[in-house]
Amino acid sequence: MSQNQLLSSFNATYAAESDAIFRFCLVRVSDREQALDLVQETFTRLWVTLSSGKEMSNSRAFLFTVAHRLIIDWYRKKKSISIESLANEESGESFDQPDESTLSTNLELRSEGRFLLEKINELNPSYKQAVYLRFVEGMTPPEIGEILGVSANAASVRINRGIRELREITGYAI
Repeated sequence: MSQNQLLSSFNATYAAESDAIFRFCLVRVSDREQALDLVQETFTRLWVTLSSGKEMSNSRAFLFTVAHRLIIDWYRKKKSISIESLANEESGESFDQPDESTLSTNLELRSEGRFLLEKINELNPSYKQAVYLRFVEGMTPPEIGEILGVSANAASVRINRGIRELREITGYAI
């Protein structure tokens, strides 16, 4: 692969995946600057891998796996940090003269989203990642399985059990 093709491939992957990787990191470390550092390191490792000439069949899975491992390493170094909600991250958002119903709906959706993210963080650790990747990042069970190092079937089981546990935690159990 030529240098231009390599750069083009990297830029396309960065444009497509950087926001998702940032959200993934931010939800886990609750620190914007640390999340940005983790994203930078994740994409640095992608660049090193691509430039070494290694074939990559699924760059998205590679990125989430690297980010996941970097987060684990970061927590090992910094055991006292806990995962918090995204409440502070969205407080700086501004609106251009919204009508009352739009503002109310936006506030309700953000509040509900924060609530569910907090509840996802309370799930059994084996379900937490699978549920987050499925419903926040919109990944498929095979992609989740590849990231978590399990089969697609095992990822589906974790998602379903996580949803059941989430319903119990939130009081929406049927």
